[in-house]
Amino acid sequence: MKLVNSVCVEAPVEAVWAALSEIENVTLWAEPVLEAYCSGDTKRGVGAERTCKLKGNMTIREEWTHWEEGKSFTYVAHGVPLIKIAKNRWSVKNDNGKILLMSDAEIEFKGGVLGKLPELFLGPSIRRMGPRALAAFKYWVEHGHAFEGKHSSLPIVPASC
Repeated sequence: MKLVNSVCVEAPVEAVWAALSEIENVTLWAEPVLEAYCSGDTKRGVGAERTCKLKGNMTIREEWTHWEEGKSFTYVAHGVPLIKIAKNRWSVKNDNGKILLMSDAEIEFKGGVLGKLPELFLGPSIRRMGPRALAAFKYWVEHGHAFEGKHSSLPIVPASC
């Protein structure tokens, strides 16, 4: 399963990158994440590890495998139920003075051919989470504080600039 989401953020690239690269702040814009913290001294860059406590009493661990300062990073998630591997690349790009924030995720479910069943049932809800999180991220960066409501109540945001 491949998920590509993007949002146009009206803020300087430095502000968008600063918000995105503070990886423990994911709770401000990803509603399913109740708590996030990094293990050890590395809180950004290759080798950083973030633990996320999610709704539904789940805990996952994410490990940063690529980091290009000011431009992009990639992490791999471990311990996600029903998922063999989940990898996500985030990037920021200046587009005529506005910033395009992109998330490019790849998810492989466990179970081989039978793994298609969870994808059929969970796919729609997983696909809805990306745009909602990006709308909340956009709100946070553009307003200087996190949205105080259900992310689903935020308007659909432009996917391009």
